Amino acid sequence: MDKKLKKYIERYDLIHNCETYELMPNGGMTVLINQETNCEVLIDNKAYQLENFQAMLINAYEESVHIQSNKNLNLIAVRFKGAGASFFYEEYMDELMLIPKEPIYIEKNIVENELDIYFKNCLKPSKLPFNIMKIIDLLDEQGSDYNIDEVLEIANVPRKILDKMFRLKTGLTFKTYATVKELDTKRA
Repeated sequence: MDKKLKKYIERYDLIHNCETYELMPNGGMTVLINQETNCEVLIDNKAYQLENFQAMLINAYEESVHIQSNKNLNLIAVRFKGAGASFFYEEYMDELMLIPKEPIYIEKNIVENELDIYFKNCLKPSKLPFNIMKIIDLLDEQGSDYNIDEVLEIANVPRKILDKMFRLKTGLTFKTYATVKELDTKRA
């Protein structure tokens, strides 16, 4: 993965040679990119179809997302750090927050060997009055033991504004994000 992208993207997970897969929460949004076989994505017991060569943006989630097909899966799960996806898909953030459990279908034909090029072309600089990725790094480091005063010092905005912007950019509250991230770290 390109060095510039590592600030926002946690990792690319290849999902293949299986008919079912459990995508564990990581505290960030996820883009599922289907490379071949039609499959079904189950989010909170509701099924969504993901056709071949289609991609979907999934909001940060607290429960596992299940993926299944009658044939072997061939997917890439792009797992973003906290607010990382909002720097690539800002135009979808309002829609995603209105209906947080519904995935959004995005571009088709994103191919595995061109992921870095695709994401570098989608990257848009932040317009926030603070560096939300610094806050994400702090929460990743401290888990649920984060110090809110330290977070507010980094943001240099009132708590109410920070809470609203954090939820808008990550899909989760501070507390939920820190808890999910802590569980993700323990599983690793």
